[in-house]
Formats: sequence, structure tokens, C-alpha cells
Amino acid sequence: MIGFIICSILLAALVQYQSEFLQLLVTPVALGISLALMAVSLLAGYLKKIPTVMWHDGFAISSLFIWYAYWVPQFDDDAPMFFFFPLYYALLTSIVTITFINKSEDFDQETIRQLRYLEKINRISVSAIVVFVLISLLITRHYTLYPIAMTLFITRHTMIACLETVDRR
Repeated sequence: MIGFIICSILLAALVQYQSEFLQLLVTPVALGISLALMAVSLLAGYLKKIPTVMWHDGFAISSLFIWYAYWVPQFDDDAPMFFFFPLYYALLTSIVTITFINKSEDFDQETIRQLRYLEKINRISVSAIVVFVLISLLITRHYTLYPIAMTLFITRHTMIACLETVDRR
């Protein structure tokens, strides 16, 4: 999810320096493009036309920009969440990518067995987490709901990406 990391850092930087480009992100056109990217990502993932990592990345990027465009009018321009949450996403995604996904080729058999067991007993599917993210985008009163949903999405993505890497070797 390198695209998501880059977009999160870019959004945090734009917010920190109050760039004039932020006005472009809250336009109806930008919101429409983000919604279209989300729909295409979800459809391509459902139909298995692109790799899981790609549709997860597209979904995460589009939800980040939808979150910003939809939530900015509800809060002050200098609300710290628009700077800190994207940094949190970038940091979390970077850490799990470096420590788990990139190292999953080196997992021993016991670790792979435990990961498969966790996948088997996991009662929360990716579809449920995607729905949770979508619902959290609409509920602006609870400003921590979206970060919680995205944390679950990133965690679930990590497990899926690790298993796909293990299965390819």
C-alpha cells in the first residue's frame, strides 16, 4: 500500500502548510473522482481483476480523500486530526509493511501455521471492514470512528498480504 502511504504523507504536509491545493480536494469534482476510484477498486477487487494489494491501496487512498473532502466542512480548517490521522495511517502502514509484509517470505512453518489459524478463526471479513469504513465516513460526530475502521482495514490487509506472499513461494 505504498500509494496510501504517499497520499497520507502528502495530505498531512498539505494540511500542515495550509496549501492552496487543499481547496481542490474539497470540490465536488475531487469527491466524485474519489468515489469513482473507490467504486472501481471495490468492483475490481470483488471480480478479482487486480491483485488484492492494488484494490486495497485504491480503496484506502480513495477513502482518505473522501474522508478529507466530506469532513473538512464539518470541522475547523486547522483541526489537528487532518494532520495527525494521515500521519498515523502512513506510520502504521509503513511499520506493518516493513516488519510483516516484506518479511513474510522468511516466515517459518510455525508462524505460517499460526497465521493460517488466525485467518481461519477470524470472524471479521474484509467485506465487513470495508462496510465499516464506508459507514464511518458518514458519521462525522464520532471523529475517531474512521481511524479505528482504517486501523482494522490496514491490519486485515497485512494478514491477507502476508498469506498471499507465503502462498506464492
